[in-house]
Amino acid sequence: MIDRDAETDWLRSHLATDTECLLVLYGRRRVGKTTLVTSILDELDTPSFYYLCDERGTTQNARRFAEQCADTLDDIPPDVDSFLDAFEYLKRRLDGRAVVALDEFSYLVDDDDSIPSVFQTIADDTIEDTGISLVLLGSSISMMEEGVLSYESPLYGRRTGQWRMEPMTLGDATGFFPDYTATELVEAYSILGGIPAYLEQFDRTQSLLENIERFVLSKGAFLYEEPEFLLRQELREPPTYMAILEAIAGGATRVSEIGNEIGRDASSLSRYLQNLTRLALVERETPVTDPDGRGVYRITDQFLRFWFRYVLPNRATLEQGHTDPVLDAIEETLPEHTSWTFETVCRQATRTPAFPVSCSRVGRWWYGGDEIDVAGIDEQSETLLLGECKWTTDVVGRGLLEDVEALEGEVRWHGNDRSVEYALFARAGFTDPLEELAADREDLWLFTPTDVLEVFESNPDQ
Repeated sequence: MIDRDAETDWLRSHLATDTECLLVLYGRRRVGKTTLVTSILDELDTPSFYYLCDERGTTQNARRFAEQCADTLDDIPPDVDSFLDAFEYLKRRLDGRAVVALDEFSYLVDDDDSIPSVFQTIADDTIEDTGISLVLLGSSISMMEEGVLSYESPLYGRRTGQWRMEPMTLGDATGFFPDYTATELVEAYSILGGIPAYLEQFDRTQSLLENIERFVLSKGAFLYEEPEFLLRQELREPPTYMAILEAIAGGATRVSEIGNEIGRDASSLSRYLQNLTRLALVERETPVTDPDGRGVYRITDQFLRFWFRYVLPNRATLEQGHTDPVLDAIEETLPEHTSWTFETVCRQATRTPAFPVSCSRVGRWWYGGDEIDVAGIDEQSETLLLGECKWTTDVVGRGLLEDVEALEGEVRWHGNDRSVEYALFARAGFTDPLEELAADREDLWLFTPTDVLEVFESNPDQ
């Protein structure tokens, strides 16, 4: 395991107790849920049972689960027709503490509406006071939140803990590339994003372009067709979803723009965008000062953004094994692609407790043709943070600060009853006059990529 210290401590502490618990761990596919749980189960002195649910229905899954448990116990497989029967069998065969982890539990919930009620009975009656703990994992975020965690679910109130596992921030992901410079880390993150299964693909001894050619652009590589596999596994009508993601990756962010790009009526796209949001592949973004305002859509996964920008449009060329033309285009435009990721990374850093300005909400701000890359607000202290990010090879001077200060009056939030802080982020650093100005001002903060990494490293959750 690289990083994931907070998640590991949470799971380990719950499973180390003497009383049984019911834990819910969920998050998008490939985020590392299975690796986390199985690594903790391997540490335990108590018996543990891990089972991966599939889409073959409740009865078949219950039978296979019972057979797997019997195999672990070196016992004759029992004749069961339900998970209630399977847990009754486990209860009879076990004497003392044990842990059962059911992966992709969302498949069961999706297939059978009665599953939450069945597991309510299992938690309340079958395994109560037995020392058997239950961990439910799921990749369908909406299914887990609605079918397991919501107030309407029969399982509501039975859980002793829940954790939504998120993709890694840049600070989390540094362990995959310990020898990279801060700039190289941001570039790698702009390609692979925060999914551990993607981050572990690159060879840290090779250059970035060599890794891209070998592990992303080459037919047969794990990452070459990964987005297609992901969408086909999770969604019906994959071609439509791929067209939508390609349009967003190309710069179409409003529903009308996406519709025009793919030749579909904008009113027909709501269901598709909701499903992509449910899978945490896309998010609807609004100005940070107006969370209920008109929003735009953006791809949340950096690797999908890279793939839909560079791989899908060039599949005909890549299928013939011609990677050089695509690699040349990537090398030429990678700084522009990475600049968008750098903004995301800076917002990630701004959300951490170690950032010098406390913000209760962080995002972007825009109105008309004006935009600010990093905008944060803190309701308690009535503080507004405004920041700009520059991923250029030129040092940044006072002109950038003046541009941000000129927009401050346009940001409508708390009127004159607010204090304003400024943060500038620059790949190449800052001019001496700007550095001197920042030293004299208490409301101005300057960050290079190295400084941003230090913010992550100072965060106690890292």
